[in-house]
Amino acid sequence: MEKTVARLLKAVDNNETIVVYGDYDVDGVSATALMVQVLRSLGAKKVTRYIPNRFDEGYGLNSEAVQMLADSGVNVILTVDCGIRSIKEADLAKNLGIDLIISDHHFPKGEITSAFSVICPKREGDLYPDKDLAGVGVAYKIAEGLFQKRKIGGFSAEDWLDLVALGTVADIVPLSGENRVLVRRGLNLLHLG
Repeated sequence: MEKTVARLLKAVDNNETIVVYGDYDVDGVSATALMVQVLRSLGAKKVTRYIPNRFDEGYGLNSEAVQMLADSGVNVILTVDCGIRSIKEADLAKNLGIDLIISDHHFPKGEITSAFSVICPKREGDLYPDKDLAGVGVAYKIAEGLFQKRKIGGFSAEDWLDLVALGTVADIVPLSGENRVLVRRGLNLLHLG
């Protein structure tokens, strides 16, 4: 997490181009919206999103998209709700000079050693106690890390709990433990809004 937060803040400070690469389901889209908005609130000027076409590109990272993003000058790709099984695409990103940060909640199928960093509570040996977060929950944890490192007047990760609730419920992860707390707090935010 520390490496991820430091790299994203460096990209913000250096006006680098960041792409949040999400999945096309509600969990992935809400995680993408959360991270794009959080990075913009932290001052990112060149942050955008990429959601693959479900029918043409399928699930997760794909080589054509990585190549296209590299050709357009992207410096950092942050995946949300996908990427943990994209070993070939991670190698390509590294070879193209892109720092790939993977955040996902699915089970891996091998190690992605060429990614800049990987955040996934289901990786073997991961110490995070709650293994059932949705992809948007993992993105929320990154947002918390960013705001802990850099205080921005008026903003906190909690401002996006409505998106966390939406993505968590839609992804049908167990509504227990941390998921239950995040959904309850997000629903309260929706009710107050």
